[in-house]
Amino acid sequence: MKNSIFTVALLAVFVSSCGPAAEDRDAMYARAKVFQDSIARVIKESMDAAAAPVAGGQVVPVATPTSAATTTTGK
Repeated sequence: MKNSIFTVALLAVFVSSCGPAAEDRDAMYARAKVFQDSIARVIKESMDAAAAPVAGGQVVPVATPTSAATTTTGK
């Protein structure tokens, strides 16, 4: 009799400890998506800031090709 009561109690504890795994998994995926979007946003903002021209920075002149051939003398 003691053995069957112990078995039933152990089974009840085991079944109740399983809990709602699907809901926890969905919440975990939703939270991971928020983190992923946040990290992607930070990376994009960082890359956009690096690509933006600096105010008062160096201006690189654009070389325009000429139609005349140039020759070099030397060696």
